[in-house]
Amino acid sequence: MIKLLDILNEADPKKGTGKKPKGSGRRLYTDENPNDTVSIKFKTKEDIVDTLNKDSFKSKSHVRKSQIINLIHQRVRAAYGKAKDTEVKARLKRALDYIEKRKEASKAKTQRLNKVKETADPQSGKAAPYGSGYAPVKNKKLEEDTLNEKCWPGYTKKGMKTMFGKKYPNCVKNNK
Repeated sequence: MIKLLDILNEADPKKGTGKKPKGSGRRLYTDENPNDTVSIKFKTKEDIVDTLNKDSFKSKSHVRKSQIINLIHQRVRAAYGKAKDTEVKARLKRALDYIEKRKEASKAKTQRLNKVKETADPQSGKAAPYGSGYAPVKNKKLEEDTLNEKCWPGYTKKGMKTMFGKKYPNCVKNNK
């Protein structure tokens, strides 16, 4: 029993780990990177719109934006569930509807980006630009580096050879 009390009285670390201390039921939500912080408001739909239009939000990666949108969604949903006043409940319902639309749009973008990432050619040596939304470039390198020319009269094609990084037909003189 004494150990459990010691663990519960243990001070939170100055820098968060995002994990709970050993033997504890509590979780730490300490800020690991204060530069990555976006202040949020979610009392009204307009507060949420203002939060999502901030430069501090827009400058984040898509993954971080999704995390922030999920956080706002959770908080608005909890506030809506606890609200008793009909006027407050109506205001939070508008905010909840708006953030749910934004959350669905974020999910769709994540799926789109994952699809682009999956279809990227791992042999090309270049990664698909995550978050770009561009379709992956087909393997044109193989087509550009291989020339299927006909051999001159009196020569026959015997496989391919590589010169200057490109593949050419290996034309061999006919034996008469």
